[in-house]
Amino acid sequence: MVCSFCQPNHHNRHKLLAKVLFEGDAILKSARWVSLGGAIGSLVRWLLSLAFANSRTGTFIANLLGVALAGFLLVFLERHGNDFYRHLLLPGFCGGLTTFSALAFMTLHPNEGGAAYFLLTLICSLLIVAIVISLSRKFIPVRK
Repeated sequence: MVCSFCQPNHHNRHKLLAKVLFEGDAILKSARWVSLGGAIGSLVRWLLSLAFANSRTGTFIANLLGVALAGFLLVFLERHGNDFYRHLLLPGFCGGLTTFSALAFMTLHPNEGGAAYFLLTLICSLLIVAIVISLSRKFIPVRK
């Protein structure tokens, strides 16, 4: 009987399988926190879309809040964080809150200002994250 992993690069596949089996507890724990944060972030994004008559406005606000929060968290967690908060909040909550797929979809509707919406989101996101990171570096003390 031949191992189903035994194909080209089978040694790498065996190493990956061993890592998941023997170090999987840490990986699964991280996956749980990312999933929980993602679910909460997605719910917040959905609630924002309900709060505004125009779903573009809700998506725009969700994306800007997400990049602002991510910018702050990058600095804060670098100085005071641990893996639990990093996984829960960055790829989890911020990843669930922000949405590139909705941005791409809305960009494809030129009658509704598609390209302008994309550029506005891009420019505002870059400005916000640059400002928030700069301010966070000034006001969040370095852990000693």
